[in-house]
Amino acid sequence: MVKKVSIIMGIYNCEKTLAETLDSILNQSYGNWELIMCDDGSTDNSFKIAKDYSSTESRMKLLIHQKNNGLAKTLNDCLECATGEYIMRHDADDLMVKNRIEKQVLYMNQNICDACGSGAFIFDESGIWGLRQPKEIQDKYSMIKAAPFIHPTVIMKRSVLNAVGGYSDNNLTRKRLEDYDLWIKLFEKEFILRNIQEPLIYFREDRDSYTRKKRLFRLIEMKARLNACKRLKVPHIKRIGAFKPLLVMILPKGILRKHHINKSIVNLKNEQKQIEKQ
Repeated sequence: MVKKVSIIMGIYNCEKTLAETLDSILNQSYGNWELIMCDDGSTDNSFKIAKDYSSTESRMKLLIHQKNNGLAKTLNDCLECATGEYIMRHDADDLMVKNRIEKQVLYMNQNICDACGSGAFIFDESGIWGLRQPKEIQDKYSMIKAAPFIHPTVIMKRSVLNAVGGYSDNNLTRKRLEDYDLWIKLFEKEFILRNIQEPLIYFREDRDSYTRKKRLFRLIEMKARLNACKRLKVPHIKRIGAFKPLLVMILPKGILRKHHINKSIVNLKNEQKQIEKQ
């Protein structure tokens, strides 16, 4: 039996990228999917573009918020309409590799796994410039220094997402940490998280985005990591890594930018070498 995949996507003022994103989904090698989009109060032509696609493609469904409610509530509303056994995340400015769904469903079917992410090519208007690749095996200690997943690469069992109540919608998660809170909840229930060791999406990000995060966000991020350590009962001796955002705050932006870019470029070169060996 070919399992159905429900792709959930929040839409907000993404008229410049949405059509290309939807085309990358339509071009997937795996056909048993549905896309549930929720326009979260866009003020541009995003809703019209989504409506045009959904009116001609029966696998696409469109919801709308009259005002902006944030990503957590938007994804939960999509989840309520989902009928697939698997729930897949995707963002309205990213692109899927042609066999993304096929590869992630195969991995979920062949491995003991409750949620599965992947790597991501990083690109901007100039093309692909880097790669981000989380390690394959993730555990609760991953939460100390970094998130275990790149959020828009994840596929999850719907039963697992329902078991933790979907995305939390509160003051903390509304500060762009809805995904981090979800990973905490999955680890609290001792679900198994893995990452496919290859990039399956094109993640839209320019070279300066990492350094544009404000000091307030870094403090919120540190608070979230310390909270994760507490909830997941991480030994105090290991919690020092949760203060990484504080270190990032005091580093000169030039050094931070160079490190972030170099790491992404090295990952991309290593991926290219692996492809050449095959």
